[in-house]
Amino acid sequence: MKILVLYGGTSNERDVSIMSGKSILESLKRKYIVDGYDFNGDFEKLKSLLIDYDLIFNALHGGDGENGVVQKFLENNNILFTGSSSFSSSIAMNKHKTKKIVIDNSLITPDWVYIDNVKNKFSLKKFFGKSIVIKPADEGSSIGLTIIENFNNDKMNKLNVAIENSCLVSDKILIEEYIDGKELTVGVLGDVALPALEIIPDNTYYDYECKYSIGKSQYKVPANISNDISEKLKSISLKIFKLLGCCNYARVDFRLSNENKIYFLEINTLPGFTSTSLFPKAANAASLDYDHLLDEIIALAKK
Repeated sequence: MKILVLYGGTSNERDVSIMSGKSILESLKRKYIVDGYDFNGDFEKLKSLLIDYDLIFNALHGGDGENGVVQKFLENNNILFTGSSSFSSSIAMNKHKTKKIVIDNSLITPDWVYIDNVKNKFSLKKFFGKSIVIKPADEGSSIGLTIIENFNNDKMNKLNVAIENSCLVSDKILIEEYIDGKELTVGVLGDVALPALEIIPDNTYYDYECKYSIGKSQYKVPANISNDISEKLKSISLKIFKLLGCCNYARVDFRLSNENKIYFLEINTLPGFTSTSLFPKAANAASLDYDHLLDEIIALAKK
């Protein structure tokens, strides 16, 4: 089998994607005939390469690499690829749509306001006295994310700055209630939920620096939670994975409140595969090392 690892891309997560792609390449070279391609958005050039490969390992993060555009292109050209379909990817990338599906299926997610045009009027009165998170509704890696504690009228200037910061990344903004508690994530591989992983960042929250700088976060896997909570997290993760029609693998992010209430945050259909990435750490805790994890993903894609 000849594999092409697709990485880079044109999104704000390009640098992370390059790190993931190079890690994947290094591993796959031990067993497969494999090349890497730093995708720059030129679909015609990519199309000319496809005939030489049996499978695309998609290591793109964010933008067209994760929102269904690249997936649709690969589907239209009848080539196998890792990760979810174009349909599932497009839904999962939109945090607003995903949260609505979660709510409609009796699961819990932090209360939110979705803004698809900052020129339109919107009200945040329901958040007064609470801490809030302002972030792009269709990007990852905590790029453009801000937390404002104890939001009120006196903090409108901070809000405007936060929205401007998010708008540098996307014109679609999500403002949601911040849930104090533990930061948790659960990987899904095929039809199996991996052990829950707890993230303890050095900074106030799990920002870009903490995600991709070695030593800036601590990780507990399995997470320091009860067996009951752990099983609930796994069950919810699998349910959301299936509700969105995801396949192969994904990572589901949660907040566990101080009252042990589980809040869904988002699902990542193309989680990172860098040296600090969460998905490989969770797989390793399930006795699946990096090389064999990639083998399993490739096997799932071939099905």
